[in-house]
Amino acid sequence: MKKGKIILPIVMLLLLIVVTIGVTFAAFTFSREGQVENIIESSTIMLTYTEGKTGIILNEAYPMSDERGKILTGENNVFDFTVTATLGKSNVIGYEVTAIKTPITDMTPLEDNEIKLYLERAIDPDTSYQEIFAPSNFVPRDNQTTIGSPVGSMIIDAGTFTTEGTTIHNYRLRLWVDENAQILNGETRKYGIKVNVYAKQDVYADSVEQLLQGTNNASIKKIFTYNQTTGADNFCVTGEEETCTSLRRAPATYEAGTIIKYKVNETEEKYFHVVSDNGDTLTLQQRENLVYQTEWYAGTNDNTNGPTTILSALESATANWTNVLDQTYTLGSTTFKDNAYTGCAYEAATDKFTCATNTYILGQRIAKARMITVQEAHALGCLGWEIEGSTNGSCPVWIYNYLTNATNYGGIVSDGANNYGYWTMNANSSGSTNAWRVDCSGNVGSINTALSNIGARPVVVVQK
Repeated sequence: MKKGKIILPIVMLLLLIVVTIGVTFAAFTFSREGQVENIIESSTIMLTYTEGKTGIILNEAYPMSDERGKILTGENNVFDFTVTATLGKSNVIGYEVTAIKTPITDMTPLEDNEIKLYLERAIDPDTSYQEIFAPSNFVPRDNQTTIGSPVGSMIIDAGTFTTEGTTIHNYRLRLWVDENAQILNGETRKYGIKVNVYAKQDVYADSVEQLLQGTNNASIKKIFTYNQTTGADNFCVTGEEETCTSLRRAPATYEAGTIIKYKVNETEEKYFHVVSDNGDTLTLQQRENLVYQTEWYAGTNDNTNGPTTILSALESATANWTNVLDQTYTLGSTTFKDNAYTGCAYEAATDKFTCATNTYILGQRIAKARMITVQEAHALGCLGWEIEGSTNGSCPVWIYNYLTNATNYGGIVSDGANNYGYWTMNANSSGSTNAWRVDCSGNVGSINTALSNIGARPVVVVQK
């Protein structure tokens, strides 16, 4: 790292934009007068800053560590501002505090990854502050939020005012040059941001921890990088371990196994793992079974009619999942990821599935969820076993976690001894009595279609 001397003016411009119900926008700017307010029906939201302050100006600034940056003090090193809401009875205002870059035209600007932002908010007494937004590089949004924060902004705090009367949030913002910034000796660089507050009445805002950059799908609430290695610093296989850290920005391409907390409808949030990233959409599988103790095809051991029993139960259980895409398909002719096969045999000698078209006596289906295919499971690493009881565990842990004998990674047994696995979409083409399931030993096993101690795990498709 080169610790070159630089002059870095940080110009803080303050802008309040309050969005009323509907699409009417009211924009206010101010500098030295110290305050501006906007009245929404019986409520008021106001942004102020310390009188006489023009912002943060860093002169002769050097790259520094987060530990040093977080304790910067004194004039020109911190920027204090206040957001005040005065609510009438039964009013609700969702708000977002954002940073947005100001254009730099008079010299070479610093890059986004060369600056750190850090926000604290006062707690009682007001002289004591706590971290609200951890030190982070500037990451611009790719989409506008419901509250109104625009493309190009970065949300540094968010929440909802609900208490009748006046609520005051006192903030303290710090900026510094990232310790990894490469600044040449004698080079002069510049970076500017302005602080904006966006608000909307009758909307409950997500907290800043829930807000995610880089996705147009507001139902994606959190993303965790999957790691099944116990004891690792980033161990995270269910999304609920203490070592799980949610990403602030959605990846351009999601790796298989990535954990997503997803809001399937207005009231339910569930954990999913990424099966595949198809560019504009993600194929996800729920972390645990949703349907239990259900046959692939009820009545007799017959795989020629297709998985009508288990699919019907799964479709019923997910019918109210309004935030996932409809899947329209015909088994035996519709391609799921890389195959259109519905009948597969397993060759243990080569560890490969041999699949052939085996069109069931089953018409087109339109549903919110289906089951995983043998080909999808095999692409993720799962091997097949004709003989039950194998403990090979070829699948990644997330595929067979939350089953009867696979709870070592945080999974729970939801249905005791009747939670031995979950069905796939595929019949066993070696005969007419069996279908494939993901079993609790971590493999893809073949079992009679009328067996009732198996369930289903929803596979859904969502926008990225």
